[in-house]
Amino acid sequence: MEDVDSFRARARAWLAEHMPRKATAGEDIDRVARHRELQARLADGGFAGITFPLEYGGLGLSSAHVRAFNEEAAPYETPYLFGVTFGILAPTLLEFGTEQQKQRHIPAMLRGEEFWVQFLSEPTGGSDLAGAMTRATRDGDTWVLNGSKVWSTGAHYSDYAMCLARTDWDVPKHRGLTMFIVPIRSPGITVEQIRLASGGAEFCQEFLDDVVVPADGVVGEVNDGWTVASRLLVHERNAVGGVDSSLAGYSTTRQRNLVFDLIELARRRGLADDAHVRQLVAGAYVDATVQSHLVARATTGFRTGAFPGPAGALLKLYVATLGVRRSDITMEIAGSASVGWTDDDADTGRRGELFIGRQGGAIAGGTNEMQRNVIAERVLGLPREQTVDRDVPFSQVLKNRSPLPRRNSS
Repeated sequence: MEDVDSFRARARAWLAEHMPRKATAGEDIDRVARHRELQARLADGGFAGITFPLEYGGLGLSSAHVRAFNEEAAPYETPYLFGVTFGILAPTLLEFGTEQQKQRHIPAMLRGEEFWVQFLSEPTGGSDLAGAMTRATRDGDTWVLNGSKVWSTGAHYSDYAMCLARTDWDVPKHRGLTMFIVPIRSPGITVEQIRLASGGAEFCQEFLDDVVVPADGVVGEVNDGWTVASRLLVHERNAVGGVDSSLAGYSTTRQRNLVFDLIELARRRGLADDAHVRQLVAGAYVDATVQSHLVARATTGFRTGAFPGPAGALLKLYVATLGVRRSDITMEIAGSASVGWTDDDADTGRRGELFIGRQGGAIAGGTNEMQRNVIAERVLGLPREQTVDRDVPFSQVLKNRSPLPRRNSS
């Protein structure tokens, strides 16, 4: 294996020659096409899939190599739209996919040819992912899917989805689910973007009407989709939290860069010497430092087995709370210019738009409340809350409208 220092030097030289600086990208660019092209550059240069297995087009290197590359790549444009693909879906496919599925899709992801997204949440389910109502019915050599998914980030430009659907209604809800690979442009799929208060529209809702999926599109085993979904969520928590820094927008490198961004904002507003502002920036620096150490500790814990997989909820929860705090600090430094602004001060105004959507990180990828439940029950070993439908066939749960039995006071 190439040592980290040699890899870093090679990456530094290659980035300087082949990747554009961040400031060169205009606001009116087609981001999806741009990021496909940037990912293709990384693949051609031999820097795609740093920790991915060699047999699927990766480099087979370590997390330390990923961190080194991200640190060197910080001043450059990088294809962060692939964060969900590489941080969440690709690891899940590597863990549960068939050899045919991996050979077909992993190299295509690395070349920038395939964006992936997860179809998990549903309009009726809230945080109860195991209560999925999307139906998959076997029809010869195919499955037919009907239902709706929601809050799927980037579904409008993605190529494939991992979709959790119910294949057996006569067993308890966790046992009758199956994960499918679904081409998003299949007949019967309608994708609608959701306009947010912040003006963004990266979240989508999907409607599946008689969508046909071949039998070889199953990931893992039929009726064992909860196992796949559970591991997918582990990968999501780790990616968002910064383990391997696969999800670029939440990497520790990114957090440190945001501190320098706050310093520059304070200077532009003439507040660099203001004692209170300096305290705010210092607090942001401490937060980023804590995250860096937390990620390092978690990465070591996962590698050695000292931490269980669900411990990634610690990282996800910290990043979500950090995002809200960082947004509050930014707004305080930006002042009134982040509430109303002119075209000449659009950068400061953008921070106000980000503030409006700052709670998104506390919901996406599992709410803060769900992360606290995971930490309590699966990391600390505290008793689970009582659930009345855990061992009841799902078909009966849907029909049961009777009140819950009263606790016997005696």
